[in-house]
Amino acid sequence: MIKINLLGVAPSPSKVSSSGGSSAPRATQVMIFVGALIVCFGIVGIIYKIWSNQIADSEKRVSQEKIRQTELAVVKAQNEKYQQRLKDLETRINTIQALQNSRVGPVELMSTLGNIVNKTNDLYLYSLTPSGERFEMKGQTNTVDSMANFLAFLKSSGAFEGIQLDQFFQDDQTNRLTYKFSVSCGFKTANGGASPTAGAAPEGIVSPPKGPSAPGGMVGAPAQVQQSLKRAI
Repeated sequence: MIKINLLGVAPSPSKVSSSGGSSAPRATQVMIFVGALIVCFGIVGIIYKIWSNQIADSEKRVSQEKIRQTELAVVKAQNEKYQQRLKDLETRINTIQALQNSRVGPVELMSTLGNIVNKTNDLYLYSLTPSGERFEMKGQTNTVDSMANFLAFLKSSGAFEGIQLDQFFQDDQTNRLTYKFSVSCGFKTANGGASPTAGAAPEGIVSPPKGPSAPGGMVGAPAQVQQSLKRAI
């Protein structure tokens, strides 16, 4: 259909330009908005990727630490087991040493003393008491010769030192005459070292006894008897 302008006036150019040029700015704005969205999503994706990698690395390190912790727990358990074994071995060693010391000390003393007593005929010991670094023996004998021999055997054995006859007196409480005595001395081990009972006291005879006298009187031995006992020690 053909339109004819009968007025002979051209249409206003402003209306034409405004209706035809309004589409261009809108398209530009849409493109800018779409580009901004693309950039934002890209930045978010990059950040997400970085954080995902960091989380994965952290989880990997945590897993490694758990494995290491398990290994250390096994090592700790083994160490505690070895420590317990070490304590058991130390306890056994201490027990063996204590038994060894006991064997070297009292057992050796009693064995040596028993051998000496067996060499006499009528001498008996009925007490053995530690006294400081020495020990005291009490007993009885029927004859002076047995007492002298006992003192001589103690001296010649080399295991006893500081031999001292503290008491020697007659005891006639029974129907048979006997002699009571008390001897103190120190003891040396077989390897030459001094035992806990070792000591050095002056040798000699003390004629007065310690304690109450017997009914028959505490007879200090006669002079010849004393001389015999002195020669023995």
